[in-house]
Amino acid sequence: MKAKIQLSIVIFLCLCASVAYAENEFSYEVIEVSSEAEAGSNAEYYINLTNLQLEKDAFRVAYDSLSIAPFSDFAKNIIIEPSQLKLESGQSGLFHVVIKVSDNIKEDRNYESLLIASSLTKPKAEKQITLKTYVVSPEDLILIFPDIPQQVIPGEETQIIIRLKNRANILLKNYEVLVTSDLPQLYKNFVTDFLPKEEIVETLTIKPPKSIPPGDYVVTVKVYDIASKTRGSYSSAFSIPQNENLLEQKEEDSGFLSKKTKITKKNEGNVKTEMIIKSKIGFFSRLFTRAKPEPEVKDGAYIWKQELKPGEEFFIEYTTSYKPIFYGLLIIAIATFTMNFLIDRSVLIRKRIYRIKRTEDGLSELKILIHIKNGRSEEVSNVRIIDVLPNTMGSPEDFGTLKPNIIQKGTKGERFIWEIDKLAPHEERIFSYKVKSKLKLIGETQLPPCMIQYQTKNGKVISERSAALFLEHTPRHE
Repeated sequence: MKAKIQLSIVIFLCLCASVAYAENEFSYEVIEVSSEAEAGSNAEYYINLTNLQLEKDAFRVAYDSLSIAPFSDFAKNIIIEPSQLKLESGQSGLFHVVIKVSDNIKEDRNYESLLIASSLTKPKAEKQITLKTYVVSPEDLILIFPDIPQQVIPGEETQIIIRLKNRANILLKNYEVLVTSDLPQLYKNFVTDFLPKEEIVETLTIKPPKSIPPGDYVVTVKVYDIASKTRGSYSSAFSIPQNENLLEQKEEDSGFLSKKTKITKKNEGNVKTEMIIKSKIGFFSRLFTRAKPEPEVKDGAYIWKQELKPGEEFFIEYTTSYKPIFYGLLIIAIATFTMNFLIDRSVLIRKRIYRIKRTEDGLSELKILIHIKNGRSEEVSNVRIIDVLPNTMGSPEDFGTLKPNIIQKGTKGERFIWEIDKLAPHEERIFSYKVKSKLKLIGETQLPPCMIQYQTKNGKVISERSAALFLEHTPRHE
């Protein structure tokens, strides 16, 4: 037993010495040209070997016989060129290694191939080199790794970068690339060639409409060969967030004594949103304001409420016009002016009555005034003023400045006639007399209107009447 242990120690020390010896003879570096390959294709490498000795030496790289068929399911053959290299001290050289991958091989797995690098002059100076090869599925021949943002903002431009890489070391011709998505704006279909190990970058710029519904949108990238077989596939998603955006536009049009206001609200977002339009209008202004559609009036303001879908708009109009009140006042002013104008251009007669006193037995003493005025611009002649006093009144006791020319008595009362030859333009006259009631007057007493007759310059006779007079009698308080 002790002898076996000693023998194992000796063998181990010899191996360590051999490795240490090889480490001092040369070094190597594996350069991967195409460490990924599909079944039936080639994997390619370079071995960069450097002579670390002080003198010239020859080196070779050979494959282990167990690394190829029939001992290996992976490699049909391994080709290494050149068969050997002569290197000066410190010089480096390249061995080209091509691994022929078997046609029937399990895909999506890593495989190892064992090579041995050694010195031709020093057999003990050798190193094992392990080459790792990943066999890809034909459906994953094109590696797809896009740059897709997690979130896309509606109404803003967003770039989506699609990277496509040929994992094989062969030329791939007429490959179709199809990019599709739930978002209609994200679509592209093109045909391209892939050089061995080539990477193609395709940039797509999208700008979703502001009204696009929020949610998750799937992006799918597929690559097909000329026989329409899938050679690459990728699927991912991005989200579109909720965006509440109400745009308001206000238009005002002012005219003569009026103002028209139009307010439009549009849902520029991507979710259904309730909009509110509120316009403060005073009570007096509301009396002259018309609005459509009919608003709600609250706290002295017009209020409209409406739910808007994405892309939908709503507008209101209200007009405040003071024209009706203006035209109303204008009509009143014109009518008043016209009436005064006509009055001033005609002969005017007015009759007034005044209570002077009331006796203890309830009889009243009254004073009657008759006012005439020639408002015409010409003289009138043969003027007659006629007044009638009912028989409830006694005969006049005092006729003021001018007594009637004619006094006529009848069963119903007395008639007084004043005659004037001429009345100059704008000339005024006042006639008065006092009377006493014969009876105790109760309630309301009516006196008939007086009348004026005159002759114009053209000889036309015109008559005018005053308004009837009413005198209200109130009971006498003791």
